[in-house]
Amino acid sequence: MEKILHDARKGGYAVGAFNIVNDLTARAAVQAAEELEQNIILQTSVKTVKAFGITAMMAFLKPLAVHASVDVAIHLDHSTDVAFTKACLDAGWSSVMYDGSKLSLAENITNTRELGEYAHKMGATIEGELGAIVGVEDDIFVMEGAGAHAKPADCRVFLEKTGVDAFAPAVGTAHGVYKGEINIDYDLFDEINSFSPCPLVLHGGTGLTDEMFYRLIDLGAAKVNISTAIKIAYCQGMKQYLLDHPDQNDPLKLDAFVAAQVKAVVSRHIRFFSQMDRDRAPFEVDLHCHSTRSDGGDTPKELIINAAKRGVKVVAITDHDVLPPDKIEINGIMIDPVAFAAQKGVTFIPGIEFSCETEVEDVHIVVLGCDFSDPRILAMNQKIVHSKIDSYRKLTEVLTEKGYPISWEEVLNYDEIPRKPEDVQKKLIFNLMAEKGYTKTWSEAKLLCRNNPEYSVKREKPAAAEIIRLAHQTGGIAILAHPYLIDERIVLQQGEMTRADFIDGLIEAGLDGIEAAYTYDKTTYNGDLTKAQIIEQVRHNYADRVAIISGGSDYHADYKKTDKKVRQIGEAGISLTYFKTNPLLSRLER
Repeated sequence: MEKILHDARKGGYAVGAFNIVNDLTARAAVQAAEELEQNIILQTSVKTVKAFGITAMMAFLKPLAVHASVDVAIHLDHSTDVAFTKACLDAGWSSVMYDGSKLSLAENITNTRELGEYAHKMGATIEGELGAIVGVEDDIFVMEGAGAHAKPADCRVFLEKTGVDAFAPAVGTAHGVYKGEINIDYDLFDEINSFSPCPLVLHGGTGLTDEMFYRLIDLGAAKVNISTAIKIAYCQGMKQYLLDHPDQNDPLKLDAFVAAQVKAVVSRHIRFFSQMDRDRAPFEVDLHCHSTRSDGGDTPKELIINAAKRGVKVVAITDHDVLPPDKIEINGIMIDPVAFAAQKGVTFIPGIEFSCETEVEDVHIVVLGCDFSDPRILAMNQKIVHSKIDSYRKLTEVLTEKGYPISWEEVLNYDEIPRKPEDVQKKLIFNLMAEKGYTKTWSEAKLLCRNNPEYSVKREKPAAAEIIRLAHQTGGIAILAHPYLIDERIVLQQGEMTRADFIDGLIEAGLDGIEAAYTYDKTTYNGDLTKAQIIEQVRHNYADRVAIISGGSDYHADYKKTDKKVRQIGEAGISLTYFKTNPLLSRLER
């Protein structure tokens, strides 16, 4: 159990714990897990164990677990009897749950700790519970309206004093079939997971929707109990077979049909919990994303959670010209985003995407791994802030004069998020232009302002070579973002040059890497090459000239604004193997 749940929590998925009722249901459940190549927990209720007898039940469960091609834990569910629980551990149960939820907190802690010490001596694990979960589980009955959510303060004490290996807090789910509206306190579950040293368990899983499952798993549920659905599949399967075959008296055919019904239910839940059917990112490392700290739609917390959902293992938040967050708010507490991401199985890398070159559009340098508290970084940040405020305010004035009225106040409060002037990004103005109907899309607005001298308000930007030097001086690395958004021919005051010549100059200045995999089809790229062709060209031209061939999605949480050209985290990026074996990238992990 410990390994199964540790892997699940780290990987951002859950493992199903299925309450089997006999050898047939146990075999059907294990077969489903083997076919899907997913671990499984065979869960036994106290009532079922007593019906078979402790020794007799273990006699058919243990061989199943030992010979299975996946990891199988045998778990005793909702035991309220200390002596009976110990007897099951003596007989070979690899995990037990002690349910002291009807006792005082002190009594619950005492009994759970005693059983935990007993289990650990035998190499087994223990699950504890706080709060009252509505419904019937064995002989434990909690009336509708009598459920009590776990209290975070009590949970902290319980976890600290019992040392449980898994923890089931009551957050609004119910045992049995739901009779009314399901009201789950997701914030409570998230808060408890944020400080729990062990994986969380979700009781009362039967009847939850896919989205409820996904949301709770995203918030930390590593084990999900399914009991009623197995009973329904077993009993209704038997009824259905007898109705369809009234003259059939072959028990083996009846068993085969019923086993198939149980197996189908287990398979469906395993697919949910393992998240194998969710949209997974093609790249496990995304080194170019944006949050609400600049012009993205996700808060840093949401971005990290969404990265975990997509199976992304390393994500960099690289907001435009904005210092990365050193703390994020989780349930009213400010914590290190690196630690929060680690809880979700994600490595968080802080960064900045610097806009460079006053005369050349779309020269952006992604800087990672710096000491962002270094006075030189802070001084550059302040210089950029003042330049941005002046130019963006002036742009709104110019647009208003030209018949596209946009007020500075609208920009500061875009999307009903109050911003300081220094937090404004140019894309917010483009978004407003599109939402007001002046253009069809934000990218069309960008091109209008970029290509029409009447609307072009340039701000003073640092030279790319200066930012590369700054990155190195403060212990970081510098990567050229989306190189093919730079015009193929660049016009400067001193004359013209090609994009390739410009990039050569950056390499001479010490550029560490170039972004190859990027979402060109969803930005303002107006060239003829496909994304795959650009990746190949960048690798061919620069793989032996820079230390890093990078990649990133330029994620902005577009899904909150439109269903067109939505960029997803991990849609572009690099492989985890490349990240871990590249000397410069691998040192970014801490």
